[in-house]
Amino acid sequence: MKTTGKNPRPAQPLRQITVDAGLLPKAPDAKRGQAAADRPATATVNIVAPVHPAVSAARLQMKQQAMTSALRKVGAAVDSGEMPAAEAKRLVLGRVVRGLGSVEAAEKWYRSHHIAELGGRTPAQLVRAGELKALLGHLDTTKAGSKA
Repeated sequence: MKTTGKNPRPAQPLRQITVDAGLLPKAPDAKRGQAAADRPATATVNIVAPVHPAVSAARLQMKQQAMTSALRKVGAAVDSGEMPAAEAKRLVLGRVVRGLGSVEAAEKWYRSHHIAELGGRTPAQLVRAGELKALLGHLDTTKAGSKA
């Protein structure tokens, strides 16, 4: 059989699953008299599915288009002031959590930190008042997560 020089299995996603070890062939270096209790009950197996590079590229492009579309929708909701308060809170917390170190610290900041530049109100008060755009602008100018 002649090979064409092409890799028959191009870039592939890899998935690991756990199966009953009794279903797998025994390893050649395993002891012949090894008791069943000494063998592990489960084993991890790699499952490989060939994916053509064009398919991978198309999937990546679709993910990028979906992300761009979602970002445009969020931007439009922020600009129009029509974003629900719960989603606005998640957006603000997502922006500051990395700078503050934890979700708990971001939640405390959101509820209790008074921002002098925005009338001494807390981010929670600003979101409830529908001033999300001003709050996000403030976060952009203060590096989105420092204790402004």
